[in-house]
Amino acid sequence: MDIKTYPWQTELLASLNALRNRLPNGILLYGPRGIGTFEAACAFAASLLCTSAGPDGRPCGQCKGCRLFAADTHPDVRYIVSEFECAAHGMEFAMPETNAEKKTLTREILIGQTRELGEYFSLKSNEGGVRVVIVYPADKIRSEAAASLLKNLEEPPENTIFILVSDEIDRVLATIRSRCRLIRAKAPSREEALAWLKTQGVDNAEQKLTEAAGMPLSALAQDPRYAMSEEGKRKILAVLAKGTQATPADAISAVDKDMTIAAAALIFSRWAWDLASVRAGSSARYFPDYEDSLRQAAQAASSEGIYQWINSVRDVRRAAEHTLNAKAIIEAVLLSYARCLAK
Repeated sequence: MDIKTYPWQTELLASLNALRNRLPNGILLYGPRGIGTFEAACAFAASLLCTSAGPDGRPCGQCKGCRLFAADTHPDVRYIVSEFECAAHGMEFAMPETNAEKKTLTREILIGQTRELGEYFSLKSNEGGVRVVIVYPADKIRSEAAASLLKNLEEPPENTIFILVSDEIDRVLATIRSRCRLIRAKAPSREEALAWLKTQGVDNAEQKLTEAAGMPLSALAQDPRYAMSEEGKRKILAVLAKGTQATPADAISAVDKDMTIAAAALIFSRWAWDLASVRAGSSARYFPDYEDSLRQAAQAASSEGIYQWINSVRDVRRAAEHTLNAKAIIEAVLLSYARCLAK
């Protein structure tokens, strides 16, 4: 595995390095998705397994431990990572539970994954040093898997540390949080994120960073599920900006036949967030260029209507990966928008 760290993680990595001489049983890193928290966890794991780490904890990259880690063959590190996150980070995933009907990637950590730790812990450390277990996402662990993990967190084998990573700390079970040292991963400032994106050669960096809510890795990622042409996005936003003035003809003409539910649902959910935000007296986060239209819609509509539409958007996002008629679903959401806003 490539060891990646980012310019805005200096303070985070220093906090982790300060724990080297007295490691807790578990560390829970938490921060918003898209800032490289999982990568920071892996970098810290690599530094613990390095036999010649520098004073700042950075792995040397040359010793046996570093070479094994980079090749994903280090015997003293285990990844308990969901199938979805393995795919997102280019990692191999061995499905512990067979499901012939499964058509989407599993986003949760499964019981079979945590049970495999029993066999792993029955053996001694291969290199005679610390053993590391990386768990991600800690906020999406099935209940039965959580029970198995808790048992190991409470009484881990000697010289073993759990590094858990969460994008949504409030969704992590309280019993897991209470057994870990919590360390917050802070998002970079907009200036830091923009500077880094420009070094990566990203076109329209400011716009992409805004649409990614300031999360640079999300702005950099090119997830094909959410791909939509700029023209398609412009047409969808034009209908939303019309609010109650949007007609059925506007909604139908805005939806291209190749649009996906996932891509449209992402725009809808971001518009919904901005709509609720300006309704509460704050500012637009994702579409600041449309703030006047958002404010007019929010002022004209009832709270009941706004949240009725927001709930429908949430339902569409949940069904985004199902084999539904995308054009019909997207048109229905656009048509319901004007109806829900009307008092």
